[in-house]
Amino acid sequence: FFFLFPLLLQDINLLLSMAARATSRMIQARPAAVFHRRRGFVPCLVEAPQLTLSRDAPQWEMPHNVWSPDSLNGVRVTAMQPHTLADRMAYVATRAIQEVLDLASGFKFHRERAWLKRLQLLEMAATAPFTFSRMALERSPMASQTRLDRSWLQALSQQSKQAVTHLSMVAAARGTVSNTPSKWNGMAYAFGMGYLLWPRFGKWCVDHSQEALIRVYAELLEEMDAGQLPELRSMPAPELAIQHYGLSARASLRDVIEKIHLDDRLLR
Repeated sequence: FFFLFPLLLQDINLLLSMAARATSRMIQARPAAVFHRRRGFVPCLVEAPQLTLSRDAPQWEMPHNVWSPDSLNGVRVTAMQPHTLADRMAYVATRAIQEVLDLASGFKFHRERAWLKRLQLLEMAATAPFTFSRMALERSPMASQTRLDRSWLQALSQQSKQAVTHLSMVAAARGTVSNTPSKWNGMAYAFGMGYLLWPRFGKWCVDHSQEALIRVYAELLEEMDAGQLPELRSMPAPELAIQHYGLSARASLRDVIEKIHLDDRLLR
């Protein structure tokens, strides 16, 4: 038996390989194959995938997937509820900052006229972590935490260009200057102090501030589509946004807001 056992194993392996080859040939020869479940032997038809675009279509040369507007607008991003102590504290802090900025922009009193100012203030507040990351990387790291999280700071600094571009677009739509004043650098220093004292709190603040921007832009798009903001919807797109996104000359502010909203969603 001990001499015949290796020969039996070789025969079993040979039979299994022949069966696998026959099954693969059957599946490749037929456009659809019928597979059976173990329990009940219920047939499950698996259709072969069909290409809707030709192989020489220009969409295949683009660096990203091509989605229809219905597919993009139909996605609803849900935020994860805070669980840990640092997560809850960061959520409360970002909500408090957003409420203060809503009062400062006049959004609580004149909703339609203060929408762009509200977006500009929120975008300027969201650039605080990016400003701190650039300062921490340019200067010699004095704290041990900045050396441990150097890769995270580098990722934030790479995202700063996109955040500054969004801020410039919103400022151009308002007709104001997009340069961040020196008083806003105080928020970067405040974020840096909070991050150095409690690193998890600082990282959660970045996540919640980005989610707050996504919610704000989604709220603005819903109000535009509902017809509540006719003046903002009919405003022309700024030249900076037309050049950056490659929009047509007839593009409106609603198209720019949608592009910014998609950028923020992809960043999350």
